[in-house]
Amino acid sequence: MNSVSVVVPTYNRGEALGLVLDRLLASDLQGLAEIEIVVVDDGSAVEAAPITNARQAPPGFTLKCIRQENAGPAAARNLGFARSHGDIVIFIDDDILVSQGLVRQHVEAHELNPGSVIFGLSVPPVSPCAHINKVFDLVSGSRSGNSRFELKSIISSQHLSVERKDFPTGVYASHLRIPAAEEFELSARLRQRGIGIFLAREIGAVNDQPLEVSYLCEQQYKHGMGCAEVAYKLPGTLILDQLSRIAAANGPILLDDTPRTKCKKIAKVLMAISPMRTRLVLLCRLSGRILPSYSLNAKLVRFVIGVFFFAGYREGLRHFGPRTQ
Repeated sequence: MNSVSVVVPTYNRGEALGLVLDRLLASDLQGLAEIEIVVVDDGSAVEAAPITNARQAPPGFTLKCIRQENAGPAAARNLGFARSHGDIVIFIDDDILVSQGLVRQHVEAHELNPGSVIFGLSVPPVSPCAHINKVFDLVSGSRSGNSRFELKSIISSQHLSVERKDFPTGVYASHLRIPAAEEFELSARLRQRGIGIFLAREIGAVNDQPLEVSYLCEQQYKHGMGCAEVAYKLPGTLILDQLSRIAAANGPILLDDTPRTKCKKIAKVLMAISPMRTRLVLLCRLSGRILPSYSLNAKLVRFVIGVFFFAGYREGLRHFGPRTQ
């Protein structure tokens, strides 16, 4: 019987972390000896320990909180990995609300796909505005596909599980600080090691964040910075087609760029300045009234979050590029 550890890195999540832990502590133990939950406080302004200590772990569970100086999600996950003991280790972000069966489903996925890395889907909470939910579906496309286990080239760490024996020295690259950077690095390393990455479509969770355009834009900005960080610090990760395309589309204008690509980059530069980005977010908030169809609104949302991604990538180039030359 596999032992299981759940590592929850957290940063400035406040009382909302409690709901994440409550859902984990209600997990189904069927077929599991124990569930060990390790919360890693990544230097939050208000410590997470009181939130953790306020909860009594029921029989079959252990719960503890450890703290580190702020070093980013990769370092926090690695510390939790080092301080846990389970044969199967599940990393769950501090805004992911799990179902009762999620932990067990991850373990079963490893039994069916031994020696692999498994991740599942995360969907937004049901919005009182059906219009926004429809736009999210059109933008993300996350709910398409029928395969139970789908082989992927890029991981998502929102809820992801590994087998401890495959990672004797840690899972993530601790020196990468910006979210998304560590995901691309791990994806490239798994490819080089021949370890399969599987999306388990039946394993779902809820992302406890507001389904709002400004939040999506903020996340895409950070994602863009993370892509720039990993591409410049670890250029070997450009073996990943997705990252290579991102670097080509969002990097500086090159002599061998096509005229169309040059025009797109110039347009993005003009749109990506901070005052313009603010106006674009306001336009998206009004678009449900202005545009007559969901598909047109989705195109606008795609464009705007693309501008924020570009702005984040360019900021990443300025921040990380000179340090790696």
